Amino acid sequence: MPAGQRVLLAGASGSGKSTVLRALAGLLDPEDGEGTGLLPPPQRTGERGLLLQNPAHALVAATIARDAAFGPENAALDRPEIHERAAAALAAAQVGVEPSRAPLDLSGGQQQRVALAGALALDPDLMLLDEPTSMLDADTAALVREAVLSACDRSRSTLVVAEHRLEPWIPHVDRLVVLGAQAEVIADGDPRAVLREHAALLRQEGVLGAEPPSTETATAGPVLASLQGVTVPARGLHEPLGLEARAGRITVLTGPSGAGKTSLLRALLDPGEPATGAVTRPEPEQTAFVPQDPEHSFVAATVGEEVLASPWAADPGLADELLERAGLSALRGAHPHRLSGGEQRRLAIVAALAQSPSLLVLDEPTVGLDARRRAAVLALLSEAASRGCAVLVASHDPELIARADHRTELPAPDPAGPPLTPRRRIPADALNPLTLCLIGILAAIGSFAVQTWQGGLLALVPTVLLAPLAVRTLRGGVLRLLPILLSAAGLAWTTALLGDAPALSGEAWLVGLKEAARITAFVAPGVLALGGVAATPLGDALAQRLRMPARPVAASVVALVRVGHLGRQWEMILRTRIRRGLGTARSPRLLAGATLALLVDTLRGAEQQALAMDSRGFATASHRTWAEPSPVRPVDLWGLGIAVLLLLWPAAAELLVG
Repeated sequence: MPAGQRVLLAGASGSGKSTVLRALAGLLDPEDGEGTGLLPPPQRTGERGLLLQNPAHALVAATIARDAAFGPENAALDRPEIHERAAAALAAAQVGVEPSRAPLDLSGGQQQRVALAGALALDPDLMLLDEPTSMLDADTAALVREAVLSACDRSRSTLVVAEHRLEPWIPHVDRLVVLGAQAEVIADGDPRAVLREHAALLRQEGVLGAEPPSTETATAGPVLASLQGVTVPARGLHEPLGLEARAGRITVLTGPSGAGKTSLLRALLDPGEPATGAVTRPEPEQTAFVPQDPEHSFVAATVGEEVLASPWAADPGLADELLERAGLSALRGAHPHRLSGGEQRRLAIVAALAQSPSLLVLDEPTVGLDARRRAAVLALLSEAASRGCAVLVASHDPELIARADHRTELPAPDPAGPPLTPRRRIPADALNPLTLCLIGILAAIGSFAVQTWQGGLLALVPTVLLAPLAVRTLRGGVLRLLPILLSAAGLAWTTALLGDAPALSGEAWLVGLKEAARITAFVAPGVLALGGVAATPLGDALAQRLRMPARPVAASVVALVRVGHLGRQWEMILRTRIRRGLGTARSPRLLAGATLALLVDTLRGAEQQALAMDSRGFATASHRTWAEPSPVRPVDLWGLGIAVLLLLWPAAAELLVG
């Protein structure tokens, strides 16, 4: 592959495009097998940049700025150069968002550009992109494509792009490589020559689609679901919007990335979603939903069981027919989580259709599908509509939009996102995170001196007086302390009931009060001190001040950042199962299944994220630098004084009451 060449890698779903990209990046797992003709290992950190299909898996930091700096940190560059590289990469990727924002809160298109910036920050000689525009609308995809091509022009790097949609890339690449089964190269050469000379083969392989059949607008049926003047302020939708889904029609909800398509679907489907305006929806048993991530809906151990898992899917004959139509019959005994991405998406659609719903709602159902599978899905949706089902789809797919009977387009959002709400500064922000840790540790040690209920209550006085210095809002402070206070109350009750003194006597309650005060003095100062410490500054302090090993610290920070977003995944998984009629939010069985699904989802995401981190030099970062310092200031002496006070005060309090 000559330096500077631009290669488009095509092939049917499951042909091995992603595996080839990993091999080119030098990140192929030895357990994946042996290969011939592989590139030698990279000679420097970031020599080969790999951008994964799902940009959320590539994001590793709490802010956009630190995400772009992650690769240069792994390369152990000096701090000024880290900042310079990160700023240049964000500009090259045309991110255009405040660098202090959290990347996981951005739209898909913005996330894709942030992930691209992370790869560009190391100035790679070889850029490897796995379907970088599959989740984007046409305009956003064009921006990402322009950013990629411009960056490669500036750095003269080689580019390999794996894509199902070839047309937008053909004018910009020098070579088209088409893969068949088991990643066998079945065509290779000048892009236009390959398309002209191998058109029949490419259609046979599912790389190119056949001419779409002409469609006529279906007769309008009754409105089965609608939104009228709806806003969802919690999701950033402040302008009133409307939407109708009619029986016998395919209605497409489209618009730029981040416009709020998924949020509108939630408002339509979930009675509990906070929204204003008028919402009309059928009964739950008449509605089926296919989420953007199909794995969120899987509940069974085999494909065959999955199709009939919903209590509203009672026709085995229909299930067999749908599996056959979707090309999944041979996989009836396979586990849903072991299918390819395209197979999982088709299974989720089949399981939804098996419910024979009056309303079928789908979120991006054709992402990651080759031309043949895309056509099969469109045929299934058209047949569902012809049987009287109201089909509502959120999608960027131009083929699906062209096949729709009605189209609702959302306006473009502000590309910079909503204005940032400044976080209220508190005195604790001026302290180094290690000082705050020391306050919590010494306070816990000091609490062991509590021997009486009077001393315990007196020991809490400094914590009460100093709490305003570490709490941004009264509500936040109360929520932080509530679990501790409830635990202390429970401890007081059990001690009074089961202690050595007569049960629930005055003497027993005083012993219980002593234990409650002791546990509160043990935990509360640390909770208040550390409640406002973010994972990234804490990691900076541990690595730079305590000289802890860089890689474990960095990995722990990444994990803590991801943990902060697990609630969003849990919500999606739980709601998807409820929509399938598998129980309520209080059902133990449903909660257990959702917990297992969250674990599987988290482990799979962690695997992908580890791959993304390694592609940015993390695997070989034996020595690492840090984009931001972790200073110890004179004010930390005050923090040290507070820590010593909390260590000694309980013992002094016992002397005072003794």
